[in-house]
Amino acid sequence: MDMLKLYMAFAKINFISQMEYRLDYFFRMVSKILGWGTGFIMIFILLNQFNTLGEWNTYEVIFLYALHILTYSIAATFVMGPFSNLEKNIRSGEFDEVLTRPVNPLFYYVFRKVSAGYTSNYILCIGLFMICFNQLDITLNVTQLIVFIITIIGGSLIQGAAFMIMCIPAFWVVKSKSIFRLFYQSLSDFSQYPLSIYNKSIQGILTFVFPYAFINFYPSQYFLEKTDGVFFHPSFMFLTPLLGVLLILVAYIFWLIGINNYKSTGS
Repeated sequence: MDMLKLYMAFAKINFISQMEYRLDYFFRMVSKILGWGTGFIMIFILLNQFNTLGEWNTYEVIFLYALHILTYSIAATFVMGPFSNLEKNIRSGEFDEVLTRPVNPLFYYVFRKVSAGYTSNYILCIGLFMICFNQLDITLNVTQLIVFIITIIGGSLIQGAAFMIMCIPAFWVVKSKSIFRLFYQSLSDFSQYPLSIYNKSIQGILTFVFPYAFINFYPSQYFLEKTDGVFFHPSFMFLTPLLGVLLILVAYIFWLIGINNYKSTGS
């Protein structure tokens, strides 16, 4: 309960401070919609030309894309701000403050930078899902709706855990942006398209080494009734929540090891 109160207090402060300059906030929202919207338009143009991508039609790929954006946005709301600044905070010594507070360091570090900057992404995703549900004639019953919500939570946990794990090496190497760009940004972008269009090696990497395929590809097969992919197994469609919890625990343990190796610069 104390953690919830702490979160609400920080969230309120962050939202108010980010809304203080409303014109800047508005243009940031427009910028994000244009950025992700461009990806949507590219998919639409590509599939309008070729009709299908592997065994996936236009609206099935857009469903995949929307699930990727939504899980990314939820994860980014909580961890993008603090962890993208982790190496900077370590270099400047600002991270010392996190360790001197009488609360869990991870909660304090995450809660104080909760972002209100992804509202436009949520609106975009709702619009894309409404289009897909309508065009693909998808109607979720109560069980499927629960699975859908749990899948979104699980996918967000995978995104958040991956983001944390790629940034935490900053405790040892100080500058870790290149690790983040290579193993998170570059690889997770593959999940914007059906895994089955890639060769066997990439499908294996994105399933067993960096399991970004569980963010959207495997769970989408349940809602779209598809079974493609070299490594497809029916159980994979339901592993996203379990994998999300497991990876976030791994990220937390990695974070604790990082803190134990933190050496203040004394700045």
